[in-house]
Parts: sequence; structure tokens; C-alpha cells
Amino acid sequence: MKRSKFLSVIIVGIAALLINSMILAGCKDTVKTSKESVTAEGSKVLPYEGQELVISGSTTLLQVSEAWASAFMEKYGGTIIVNGGGSGGGIADMINGINDLANASRQIKDEELQAAKDAGLDVQEYIVLYDGIAVIVSSNVSVEDLTIEELSKIYTGEITNWQDVGGDNAEIVVIARDSSSGTGEYFLKEVVQLGKTVENDYSETALRLQSNADVVNQVKNNDNAIGYIGLGYLEESLKTVKVEGVEPTVDTVKDGSYPISRGLYVYAPDKELSEIAQAYIDFIFSDEGQEIGLQEGFVPLK
Repeated sequence: MKRSKFLSVIIVGIAALLINSMILAGCKDTVKTSKESVTAEGSKVLPYEGQELVISGSTTLLQVSEAWASAFMEKYGGTIIVNGGGSGGGIADMINGINDLANASRQIKDEELQAAKDAGLDVQEYIVLYDGIAVIVSSNVSVEDLTIEELSKIYTGEITNWQDVGGDNAEIVVIARDSSSGTGEYFLKEVVQLGKTVENDYSETALRLQSNADVVNQVKNNDNAIGYIGLGYLEESLKTVKVEGVEPTVDTVKDGSYPISRGLYVYAPDKELSEIAQAYIDFIFSDEGQEIGLQEGFVPLK
């Protein structure tokens, strides 16, 4: 009898173990934590995995946005797609529901804001970084400093030869940005139009290009050229000129001494954003996000 009772206890114990195993096998293979999941194998499931964010707009912000997106996805998961197209293109995409966020190197225009309102949007503006616009010249150009007035005359076609601003006797090749560029519009208002005090426009002979990279390539590969780019696109191989005696650097933009500088913006279509969009905006303003901006050649907010 004792042996039979002992065997019964063993059988009951084995049955209990089998039942527990079956229950565990039927459970989900993840255990939720506050911000991420952990699979049964111990690997992390990042909080925004499976969510997507589409960003387009300013080519000035393109490189730093790609850096932000890469760091964000590595840390938090999700899929972030970053495209250029110019500030105007990004804002148009936002109004038409093509993107989730718009990058812009200028403020949204009144007519764009009205179009957004007509589309039922409540546009939100975020200043994310500060930027200087560097004036660059071909390596053979000997001029080292230009005033705002001289730049205006060069870009309107009033000055056409480098010798008129202290350089060699050579025709100036003028390179500017196209009409969709926020950088191009800012330069037009603040430099060509002398802070909107005159109604000047770019010279008809100015070569209008789509991106900062295009301007860099044209200036590097041609003689006697002048162009302008966002500070984040400067390379050691490029020759810059001072503007009003001040070099374009992070420090001179931060202290306000460099005369051609501006804010950079991200626009959202509404106050209520998707989880990943809000998290991305928060990441930009974090210490890590602002440090990435600095590493890309821009000036952080603090």
C-alpha cells in the first residue's frame, strides 16, 4: 500500500508538470515592458517597430535628417524615410498628405499656411537648429571678403567681373538655388534684396540649381564661380569668402556676428501626431539630437 501511494504521488506530480508546460507553450512569446518588449529568446522589440514616418523638404536639412533618422531607428525602431525636394516641395507634400513632416530652411509662407488651413490642417512650427549660409568660390578666385552690397550686385548682374571687387580680370560665374529652395529664397530676400529694402531679383544669367550638393560640385569643378550653401555642407576642399569681414562658422552664427544666418524648421500638419512622429520630434530636441546637428555643421538651439 505504501508503494502504491508513493507511485500515485509521483504520477500526480508529473501530470502537474505536464499541465504547466502546456500552459506556458500556449502563452504569447513576448512579455511587455514599459517601453519595449522582450521575446522568449531574450531579444528586444523596440517601441516603434512596425511604425513608419515619411519626411521630405529642405535639402539643407537632408543630411542631418538622415543622421537623426538613422540614430532614432537604431535606438527606438520603426522606419523613417527622408527625402529632399526643397522647402516648398516638403510643405506642399505636407498639405497634400504625402508626408508626415516637412523640413524647411525658411518659414512657411502666408499662402501655404492658408492652403493648409483650407485642407483642414493646424500646422505646427518647430525651430530645430540654426544655420549660416556660406559663400563659396572656385579655388582660383583670389577675393577673400565681400560685403552684402557687393554680393547683391554680383547676384543681380550689376557686377560681372572679379576685378570690380578686387580680384582678377575674369567674368564671374554666378550660381544660385532654384525657386523651390528655402535657402535660395532666404538669400534672395536678405542678400540680393538687401533685407527686402529693394525689389532686386537674381540675374537671368545666374545658374539656378536644385541642391547644396549641386552648388558644391559646380563651384569645385569650374573656374571663377561663386555660390552659396548651408553651413553643414562645407568641406575642407571648398574655399569660402568672408562676408562683412566675418567667416562662416558655428561660433560666428551662434554669437550673431555672421550676417547671413537663419533658423531651420520642421513643420507638422497638426498638434496631434503619430507616436513615431512625436517621438522623432522629441528626439531632435534631445541632447543627443542637438549634438547630431552640431556634428553635421549646424548650430544647436542651446
